[in-house]
Amino acid sequence: MFKKVVKNTSISSLGMSVSLVLGFVRNILVARFFGTSGILEAFIVAFRLPNLFRSIFGEGFSDSVATPVLSEYQHEKLRLFEAGRNLLSFSALVLLLATLLGVLCAKFLVFIIAPGFLNDPAKFNMAVSFTKITFLYLFFIGLSVNSFSILYVLKKFFVPSITPAFLNISFIIGLLFFNNIFENYILVICVLVGGVLQVIFPFIALKRQGFSFRFKIKGIFKDEALRKMLKLSPPRIISSIIYQLSVILDTVFASFTQIVGQGALAAIWFANSYIHLPLALFIHSICRVAMVDLSYYHSQGNLEDFKKLFVFSFQNIVFFIVPISVMYIFLSREIIDVVLKRGDFDIRSLTITASVLYFYSFGLFFFCGIKLLVNAFYALKDTLVPAKVTAFSLIVNAVLSAILMFPLKIGGVALGSSLAAIVNFFILYTILVKKIGAIDWQDTRSQFLKVFLLSLLVAGTCRFFWDFFTFSKYIKALIVVVSSISIFITGGYFLRLKQVYYLKEWISKAR
Repeated sequence: MFKKVVKNTSISSLGMSVSLVLGFVRNILVARFFGTSGILEAFIVAFRLPNLFRSIFGEGFSDSVATPVLSEYQHEKLRLFEAGRNLLSFSALVLLLATLLGVLCAKFLVFIIAPGFLNDPAKFNMAVSFTKITFLYLFFIGLSVNSFSILYVLKKFFVPSITPAFLNISFIIGLLFFNNIFENYILVICVLVGGVLQVIFPFIALKRQGFSFRFKIKGIFKDEALRKMLKLSPPRIISSIIYQLSVILDTVFASFTQIVGQGALAAIWFANSYIHLPLALFIHSICRVAMVDLSYYHSQGNLEDFKKLFVFSFQNIVFFIVPISVMYIFLSREIIDVVLKRGDFDIRSLTITASVLYFYSFGLFFFCGIKLLVNAFYALKDTLVPAKVTAFSLIVNAVLSAILMFPLKIGGVALGSSLAAIVNFFILYTILVKKIGAIDWQDTRSQFLKVFLLSLLVAGTCRFFWDFFTFSKYIKALIVVVSSISIFITGGYFLRLKQVYYLKEWISKAR
């Protein structure tokens, strides 16, 4: 069971890796041409709005409701396709209505999530104009993400993982070749083109599996699977809204430039790309691969294997995330310097972005753990508990960020989010144990200690190399990357970390 999970996770992560590499190229180009300017901040607000609804009608619905329900038909392909067609028809209708409302209410929405922009009318009006365009992206990406549910149940993980790459490709081509033509509007145009590309690829993959999509409304609500999804969805919708409010909370605080400083919103956006890197590369893959089997074990009443898979998935999070978190803490400024500092991204942009990344790093492990815990609740068909806990953590986040942003500026907003994530994590875990019974962590404790100490060794060594060598920052970065990977993998092998052995065995078989 575990080797199969590692294989599927690795396949999914491979696709994510391609997208993430392209994402870094995209960020380099965005930083080069826009720095932490007002144009970029207006775009960030405009892009964040459709992503709020995307979380509700896209990933949120797909991961927590559609995938667990459709997983019940993983051995009935014809029934799976019928339920999938009804799901996509319903999604298309809802997404179309949400898109139209978003375009019509763009001005009001910008006011809600970036009230600080009112002090800069030009930036506010630009954000409204951008929002009307980016909301068109919602329809395409929402339909694309919901199609992933069918692919997940078919155990086709590569296509969903690599599809986000098309958005990054759109940005790269647009910024390199069309920036002078579209100027201020190039970013929102790239979003729209990327959305169209992202809906085409998964539908081609589904067609190859024998799936054909025909839009219809008549009779779809008679489908037992869709009715079950709709019954489970209200708490998930509430949970998605609350989660997005916690993300938007950072945007709201960052928009008050008179307190947190100019460029704070752009700094949050750039730093978030590093926080989402391990989430996208490892955690989404781990959780989505595990979701199908967790849902199946629950439907069979097999709590023993449910717990085993949950623990193994958590161990994977420890293995991948703890080293990254420690490296971010030790080398946050150096990472931002190497990747982004050029062109309009100056010393000031570097300083505020590094501060945000540093304080986010303390919550990274808990952000990832929350994702697994929430998916475990969804596999148990419980969407209410995560919603309640997320609502409470949102209040904690708001209070802490409001207090900490005065002494720490935008770094205080990031620290408030990290501390709220720690609270969220432990509350969710306590409730999960009450629902499924005690979980055996004996093996995990020793693994966590090994990984943590090894991570400190790796990060400390890399910090020494960076300060000791006098090469250019790019040569030092290469030394740090090669050294960190070599030391961690070698140390993991001698410490007998099971993930190293599983990956070694899988790579050997793939040859």
